[in-house]
Formats: sequence, C-alpha cells, structure tokens
Amino acid sequence: MSRRTVWRAVLALSCAGLMLAPATPASAQPGEGKLTVNVFREFAAKGTLNPQIQTALGGATIRVTSDHSGETRTYPVGPDGSVTIDFDTWRRSRGKYKVELVDWPNKFDPATGTGFLQPAFAGTGLSSHLNYVNLEEGQDATLDLAVWNPDDYCQDNPTLVTACQQAATKPGQKTLVTFPYNSRGDTQGSTTNPKPIATVQDTGALYGLAYRKKDKRLFSGAYAKRHTEYGPGGQGAIYVTDRTTGATSVFTRVPNAGTTPHNQGNRVDAPFANRPGKESLGDIEMSSDGSELYVVNMNDGNLYTYDATQATAGAPKRAPVQIPDSACSPPGDWRPMGLGVRDGVVYVGGVCSAESTQDVTKLRAVVWTYDPATATFGAAPIVDEPLNFPRDPANDPTPGDWKPWTRDNLAQFPMGNVTYPQPMLSDIEIERDGGLVLGFRDRFGDQSGLVIPNANPNGPVESTVTGGDIIKVCRKSDSTYHWEGSTDCPRPRGGNEWFTGDTYYTGTGHREAAWGALALPLQQDTIASTFLDPYRTVNSGGAGWFDRTTGHRDATQDGFGVVYATDGGFGKANGLGDLELLCDDPPVQIGNRVWLDDGGGTQNARYDETLGIPGVTVTLKDTSGNVIATKKTDAKGEYYFDHRDGLLPNTDYTVEFDKTTADTSNLPGGITLADLMWTRTTGRDPATNSDAEPTGGDEQAPTAVAKVTTGPPGSVDHDLDAGMWAGT
Repeated sequence: MSRRTVWRAVLALSCAGLMLAPATPASAQPGEGKLTVNVFREFAAKGTLNPQIQTALGGATIRVTSDHSGETRTYPVGPDGSVTIDFDTWRRSRGKYKVELVDWPNKFDPATGTGFLQPAFAGTGLSSHLNYVNLEEGQDATLDLAVWNPDDYCQDNPTLVTACQQAATKPGQKTLVTFPYNSRGDTQGSTTNPKPIATVQDTGALYGLAYRKKDKRLFSGAYAKRHTEYGPGGQGAIYVTDRTTGATSVFTRVPNAGTTPHNQGNRVDAPFANRPGKESLGDIEMSSDGSELYVVNMNDGNLYTYDATQATAGAPKRAPVQIPDSACSPPGDWRPMGLGVRDGVVYVGGVCSAESTQDVTKLRAVVWTYDPATATFGAAPIVDEPLNFPRDPANDPTPGDWKPWTRDNLAQFPMGNVTYPQPMLSDIEIERDGGLVLGFRDRFGDQSGLVIPNANPNGPVESTVTGGDIIKVCRKSDSTYHWEGSTDCPRPRGGNEWFTGDTYYTGTGHREAAWGALALPLQQDTIASTFLDPYRTVNSGGAGWFDRTTGHRDATQDGFGVVYATDGGFGKANGLGDLELLCDDPPVQIGNRVWLDDGGGTQNARYDETLGIPGVTVTLKDTSGNVIATKKTDAKGEYYFDHRDGLLPNTDYTVEFDKTTADTSNLPGGITLADLMWTRTTGRDPATNSDAEPTGGDEQAPTAVAKVTTGPPGSVDHDLDAGMWAGT
C-alpha cells in the first residue's frame, strides 16, 4: 500500500464529516472565520511583535490559496498595514488556506540589487511569509508579518564613538573615544570608559564620523575649530581607524577645503575665529550598504562621494555636486554641514546664516534630499524653516534665541558675551516613520573657548557657554515635513520644545545644552546627543539621552561624561564632534516548520496539513557535529535559530529533527508517535518541500537531518522544513 493510501485510511475518522458534505458546495464552508493580516516594517532582529518599534507598512500584497478548490486570490494591504479577508465567496475551500506575503513596497530584488526591504525574522508574534490557516467552525485567524532593511540593525547595547576636540595649548591627547550606549555618570580620570582609540597626533581636530560595519573601519573628518590643530592630513583630511588593529591613517584628502592656518601664538589663535563653518569638513556619512562615503566640504559647499570599500582613496568616486543654495537670501549665506542616510537616500542640511544682512528673519534651517544613483538633489528642500523663534536661555537669564553669524571682521566680534548662539545644522537622524531629528551646533563655541581671549582685538579673556539644540520634524503620510510645535507636529509636553531636559542637572543655568551631534538606534526608544555638563561635573562634555516618544530626559540621571577641562577639553564650548553608533553586521535566521504531511511530500492547505507538530526537538550542529543550540517546535510546529543561538552568516550547519519528543495529543484520528514517519525530501519548491532526510534512509528512524548554508548578513531562510506522515 502506498504511503498516501495509508494516510487516507488514518485520516478517515477526522474527515468523515467532510466526506458526507455535498460534493460541490455553493461557497466556502459555512461558518468560516475571517483572516486578518497585519504587515509591519521591523527594526529589530527578534521576531517579536512590538508595535511600539514597528511601523505599519501599506501597499503589500497577500496571496491566498485553497488547495481543495485550486483557487488563488490576491488582496491588497491597506495604508494602515492591515487587511481583513472574508471567505464567503470562496467555493469548496473547506476552511483551509495557504497565506503568503508576496509583494511589498521597496522589495529587495537580489537579481537587480534594487529595493531594500527583505523578509524579517519570525518567532514570538511575527510569522514567516508562508503560513497555513484553518478557519473551520468560525475560527478567526490573525497573522503578523514583517519586512526589514538589514542596514537598520543595531545590537541592543551598541558601542558609541565620539571625537574629543582637544585645545592645542593644553595637555589632552585623546581624540576618538568609545563607550557603551548604556553608559551613565561622570568618568573624570577613567582610562577605560570612555576608551581612547586615537590621539591628537593621529587625527588632529575632528567632527564628522562614519562607520563601515562590514570591515569594522571608522572614518573621521577634519574640522575647523579655533584653538585646535589639524592632523597630518590637513584641512581636507579624512582618516580611517581599523577597530581590529587600532591603526589610524589618512584615507583621503578632500580638495579645496580651505587654506587658513592655525596660529596659537596670535592671542591663542584669535584670527581663526572667523573660519569655523566656512572651511574644512562638515559631517560625513556612510551609505546604507557601506559602499560609499559622503562628505560635506564647508569651504566650497560641495557634496563629495568616495569609494568606502578601498583602503585609501585618491580622487572622489564621482565629480562633487554643489549643494543647492537657493533657499537662502542671499545665496552666499548658505552654510551646509549636516548629513543623514537611510534607505539609500542622503539628507543634507545647513543654515542660511544671515551673516551678510544681520537680519534674524533670514536665519533658516534647510534640508535637501540627494539621490546617489543619479547624483542629483531634489527639486525643492523637504525642510525650509525660519530660526527666529523663542528659545530657552543658554545661560540664565539671557534668552538663547539664535543670532546671525558673526562677520569676518573681528573688530565687530561681540565682546564680553558668555553666550552668542549661532546655528549650524550639524547632524540629521531619520526616524522609523521617516521623520527627522535635527542636531544644531552653536558656532560660537568653535569661535571661542575656555578662559581664552575674545577674538575681538579689544576683547577680554572669557569663557563661552554654548546653546545648541535638538529639533523634531514630523513626516506625514503624504510625505510632507512639519516642524515641531506645528499643528501636524504637536509637542507631547507642550512648552516651546519637543526634547525637554536639555539642561544642567539642576534644571537651571544652561537650558539649551545640546552640542549638535546625534545617535539614534532604531530598535530603541531613545536618542543620544552630545551635551555640555551632561551629568554633574561643570566644564565637561559628554552625552545625554532623550526618550523619542515623550521628548523627556531625566537630567539627573541620563548623562555621561566624556571630556573634562582637566584633560584638554573646552569646558562649555563645544568639546566634542560627531556621535556615531558602531553597529554589528545584521544577523541571520533559519528555520520554520515541522508539519503533518498527507504523504505527498509537500506542504499544502488540504486536509490537516495546516497542522504543525509541536514538541519536536531540533538541534543545530556545526560541520564537526558540535551542538550549537537546541529548540523544540512550538504550538504551530515552528522553530527558529539566529544570532542569539550562535548562528553565523555564510556558514555550513546541519539541523537534526528528533521526533521522539513530539506532542501528538492534538493530531487527528488518534495518531500516535509510533505512527509518525519522516517525509523524504521531495518537490521542487524549497518553500513547501521537506528538507530533512531520515537518518540512515529509514523513514521510521527517530531522527532526520537537513543541511543548510546560511546566507549573507541580514538574510533569513524560513524554508528549512520537515514533514512527518502517519503510516501503519
């Protein structure tokens, strides 16, 4: 007797009711339930359902198949990322369906390299993209499916890196330093946290940072700041630090980055005070795939692109592109600096400085989008907002409202001012929903310092307090952007800013304490910002953490000290450069399902093949037979292995299925463990066939084994299935 015939006999009891039904019912089985499918964009690699960090993804397509009737239909997912399907018009379906997520916006095509969203991890809450449901007797079913861009991945407690900007005539040596994202407190005198990885001799003064996770190389860009010195590569230098070896060298020299030298002997570099924001380099960013490095040249106003895969780069990868200045009046007051990258789009930000007019109404923040594929900017900026709004004091009680940039004539430089906030749009982070968080650096901190002569030839010795900012820009579903405080972007706590707590821990004194660099891990709910006096020590610099939903920061707890006046810092005058997450490569996942086969060898939605078999022991082994991890299939018969189990990309493994622990209590027809036999590898579709070969070729063996090679970082393989059928 064939195994299919045996299966039919075992199945007879469970299907007796179906056999007595009319041969051609007019519609789907009476009393069928409804199916709801929710589609999300995912940002973590955990397989859990967490709508707080997942965004609804509209525009996907769901395919539903009845293997009883042979009918297939597709359903569009609505703008809210959801679709509910009623099966009243289906014929002869018998309540069992195969459900697949087959298409979605920006779907990655490995053949062409287009798109960026791929299948996400499955597990607790999130399902794989192929499922089987049973809607008999009014049973409703809900499936939560997800896709992700693997480039969004970052581990739960990533390392942060920033650049300490050391005063030239003081003893500080560290430039690049790292520390865990969850670090808090003051660290004055510590040599281990933050951890130094480069020195003044290696890099000189820096601002922009970018990380290439594929080979663990950190890029850093030169910066024009008074009372510092450039490194060995000069004004246009980009350095590269190998995190594995610690070696730092010049990656490239961006041309036309300026010529003004430092001169510490001239009233401690006073003539250089008119150069910050106008020479050297602004922000730098890595492309989503790690292939290109983008650089803002603040001297010529161009965006440069370099091949980041090289050990060093001579010329730019393509001709530099002028960053549009059309939003400014006059255009000569345009000062670009900040960058952000997400989903293959480059965001470039800057300010209209109002330097030439000294008219505060002409101060503006502007953000453009840039398409690297076509080397073109958008037709209009996505953000173009005046900066003449009320702000909290940078130093109580003086108002902290933005002022036009100072002119180059140092005889007009403001004297006796502890604060004189001038905006530089220095960093851009992109939220999960496409909204923006903008970091603003106060230029005055780069023109002045700690106990230093005022740049005005007639000025006194003084110390500066900066007044940077963090601004939320909301994005609506129609792709328009709205500044915080507007009707379309209300502040959660009211008041005059979204991100509250940007203040000294007492809540008084300095109430615009951000230094303009940001780090936003998409899988978390916080954002980090560089900060003056971030914890309790005065004249220090470090990081502060804000809740992105409420904008709140606990000013007494959520701070970490990095640089101090005693180790070469600038006190309250911009002592740090950029802030960058050092994220790991995205992990991989394998697995899916052990199912009750009808004997045909491939999964379908007929009879009881919608049933998974729980309790099966699944063991992951390396090529030497060493056990890496062990799981048991869940109630749906599913199992998954990923980085939390030690799974690595591009690696060979074997997966062993052990049926001796299977739970058969809910299988139909009184099927027992002794009845279950392994389905041999059959079928041409890897998504539905059985991949597990019975040990020794014996279908009745306790175990079956599948071989698998994991894919590249960020990939999932949910086609590693094992079927069992009932024989006598």
